[in-house]
Amino acid sequence: MWSIDELIVAPATVRGAGARAVVRLSGAGLEGVLSQVFVPVAGGFAKPGERPRLVVAKLSFQGLAGTWGAVPVEILHWPGPEGPTGGPLAEVQLPASAPLSDAVIAEICRLGARLARGGEFSLRAFLAGRLDLLQAEAVLAVVDARTPPELSAALDRMAGGIGRSLHALQETLLDLAADIEATIDFADEHTPDAVPVADANAWRAIDDRLANSLQTLEILADRLAGRDAGAEGDLPRVVLAGSSNIGKSSLFNALVGRPAALVADEAGTTRDWIAARLDPDPLAWWQTEPAPRVTGSPPDVPACLLVDIAGVDAEEPGAEVAPLVRAASERAREEIARADVVVVCRDAAASTHASVPPLPPTAVRIDATTRCDLVALLRLPVAAYRTSSLCGTGVSELRAAILRVVAELPSRRSPATLRMQVGVAAARQAVAAAQAAARPAGGGGSRDEAIVASLLRQAVAAVGEVTGAEIGTAIIDRIFSRHCIGK
Repeated sequence: MWSIDELIVAPATVRGAGARAVVRLSGAGLEGVLSQVFVPVAGGFAKPGERPRLVVAKLSFQGLAGTWGAVPVEILHWPGPEGPTGGPLAEVQLPASAPLSDAVIAEICRLGARLARGGEFSLRAFLAGRLDLLQAEAVLAVVDARTPPELSAALDRMAGGIGRSLHALQETLLDLAADIEATIDFADEHTPDAVPVADANAWRAIDDRLANSLQTLEILADRLAGRDAGAEGDLPRVVLAGSSNIGKSSLFNALVGRPAALVADEAGTTRDWIAARLDPDPLAWWQTEPAPRVTGSPPDVPACLLVDIAGVDAEEPGAEVAPLVRAASERAREEIARADVVVVCRDAAASTHASVPPLPPTAVRIDATTRCDLVALLRLPVAAYRTSSLCGTGVSELRAAILRVVAELPSRRSPATLRMQVGVAAARQAVAAAQAAARPAGGGGSRDEAIVASLLRQAVAAVGEVTGAEIGTAIIDRIFSRHCIGK
């Protein structure tokens, strides 16, 4: 069983250089531990029921100050029960010293706390109703975000975003189901008949409310579809890999159809990775003959994220490598390691080819030859896609091959987005069925209030699976265990 009473502690910031480090602790007995580890400079810690406050303090001489000195700290203190986790919570802001943070955490654990599990602070906030499941999952998305669009989408979800609309819709459906069930429970007070039937005006109002709910669900479904199509973090990553100065950036620009990457004759022009969305071109897709080694032409061709990285060259033993070049090479290897598809590029004009770093076990490899306009076709390897960014040769064929491979990859949609789409679709189906049941064929006849109410309860449950109100404990454990410790 989950508990929000145990005292837990964890670092809330990553280790490394910075101005401040934050240690977070929450649970019963918080004030007693704080008073043993820290001494307020003025005033004191808040008491239960009081407003949260910022406490300026220092390490206690009875504890850590004997080793570290009277290090000044600032403590954000929520006494509970109105804190972010539903109980007492404190965030201790320290100088950004990893040994000092470790010492503070060790001292708090010595006084009875335990190290928090991954996502336990977010889990407590969820159990206390301070954030819904969508916002909790957005915490993880913020931690994992690597590009501005990914971070923006995650922050929108954490701030409420679509979750507020789903909660409002859930309340509307609950009210509607309650109103309809009331016509069943109190039918004898309105009609002498055995079958309860609401009057025509009431059913017109119910029909309007059902139509509005269905329209809201359709709007939410469109928003989710747009999010899934536009979130770069959910798109398959296709990396162009190869040696320096072999035309990868020119090929990248040709594939995306615009000058997204800087191109120059000097080696090493690309120092960091650059990405652009590669959308399918329906005409190019169907007019291009599929390559023998890539089979299938799914009609629903997804987009992908095309990534141009720095060249990865073999290092001569004992050779001096500039720090910037080495850093660029390391970033390139990292991008290859997280790729879903790797387009291994080789220069048609080169007599030898540098080896490519090992590809991820699950990555699909596509071979391509660049700058084919510089050599005779007879000299080119047959297995690779022959391309020339200058002449446009082979670019559409390579783009089509990439999209075919991407179409066969497993879905990269986030679990949160996928669950929202499934839940909204199920709610739409239930509300549409309820609307049909509330409209007798031919405009006459009787309606079965029990069926309409039952379908609305199904819709409420479907929305509850999205917001977390109805989701199982095992799934919640899995969701929050993926968070970083301290979150």
